[in-house]
Amino acid sequence: MKELIILGAGGLGQEIVLLVEAVNFYKEQWIIKGFLDSHPSVQGIELLGFPVLGSFEDAYKFPNAHFIIAFGDPRMREKVVNLVNIYNLNWATLISPTVRLHRSNELGKGVVIGRLSDLTVNAKISDHVLINIHTVIGHGVEIGEYSVISPNVTITGGAKIGKSCFVGANTFIRDVTVGDYVTIGACSCVVKQIESNCVVAGVPARIIHQGPPVHSVTKILREKGEN
Repeated sequence: MKELIILGAGGLGQEIVLLVEAVNFYKEQWIIKGFLDSHPSVQGIELLGFPVLGSFEDAYKFPNAHFIIAFGDPRMREKVVNLVNIYNLNWATLISPTVRLHRSNELGKGVVIGRLSDLTVNAKISDHVLINIHTVIGHGVEIGEYSVISPNVTITGGAKIGKSCFVGANTFIRDVTVGDYVTIGACSCVVKQIESNCVVAGVPARIIHQGPPVHSVTKILREKGEN
């Protein structure tokens, strides 16, 4: 069995524990050593029975372990991976045993795929992508590094999602291209190409903010008087 350290001691980090326990139920593969997180509020505590072992910079102390990133913010995922990559870490890939995954799909390192998700054929999932529960990924879909796909998302065949994108829950994305660093609000319907560095929401989805998000999507809409 291989040792696993979770980078991020928040709610998603604890959900990773749940996923690992499900994987081990079918076939024992991982021994969870604990968490690393640089936030002062979690130092020295235990979460779900596993200790916070130190900050991100302590990753070098565990040369034989595998690591997984546990942040729901794509930019934070990218930031932490870049911070610890100087240590040449071994990255885990975690896939729920309930996922349907064809052999033609290509998965990068550090990928997480949650339960009851369905990847059809010839998809390309880049490094450190998080695909949450109950998600459908069509044929030939491409998802860029660090991107986060929330629960109950459907992405149809041929769609391309860029680097460090966030796709909100219950969103539908047609066979279009979404640029890098895009935030898509929950329950959106994306039917046209989306340029990089913007926030979109709605049915059909449209740009509601240019540049990186500074508020939640809901707050942006409220400030515009649209929600």
